[in-house]
Amino acid sequence: MVWPQTIIVPLLAGAALNLDRQAWGPFMLSRPLVTGFVIGWLTGEMRYGAWLGLSVELLWLAALPLGGQLTPNAGLAVSAALIAWVGSGFTPAVGTYQTQAGLVVSFLTVPLWALALAGLDRLNRRLVEPRLALIRADLATGQNPNFWPRNMLGFWLNLLSSLLALILAVAANSFLLHLAARLAPEIVLINFNFLFNLIPLMGLLGMAATIEPRAFNYYLGGLLAGLAALSLAL
Repeated sequence: MVWPQTIIVPLLAGAALNLDRQAWGPFMLSRPLVTGFVIGWLTGEMRYGAWLGLSVELLWLAALPLGGQLTPNAGLAVSAALIAWVGSGFTPAVGTYQTQAGLVVSFLTVPLWALALAGLDRLNRRLVEPRLALIRADLATGQNPNFWPRNMLGFWLNLLSSLLALILAVAANSFLLHLAARLAPEIVLINFNFLFNLIPLMGLLGMAATIEPRAFNYYLGGLLAGLAALSLAL
């Protein structure tokens, strides 16, 4: 499979944004709404990136990676879905019908990848833990903990493992997109095209119905950002 050079930078950016979960965050840069917007901007498809990021953000708006909690890695999954969609040629140049149907197919892969890629976070923690144990031991005995080289090891482990996982996910998604284009009946793709406009609206309605009134103000910013992204995407 040959990918255009234009997705190399988005691949690196997707891996870098994922560092927010383990290496330098959480500043919420790895949230789906942010990754969708950034990857969409880098690939020249900001409108569709905003659509995908918003649609996925509404699935896990209340799942915050705080206090060391591991949540589904939806941000990296959005990067994989959007980069595969662009790299596979399902862009506006081929027509609105195929464009939006292909993007819905990519959206449907995100929940599975989000859960699978959460294992990447667990793996990175296990790889870095021995170094953290050495730092704690050195601090306890008054020795130099060598923060810089030990922290940089964790940084590179996170970056390289995120990049490798993203490349594998993009390859799998690209195969699925081409398979759907060849084998899916036209009526299915037409229905997917119809769903393109419904998915974000259904997500907003679902969030409004499920968030408890006493917690609503905590998620108001995310919902307002979602509405702004929706106006951009639609």
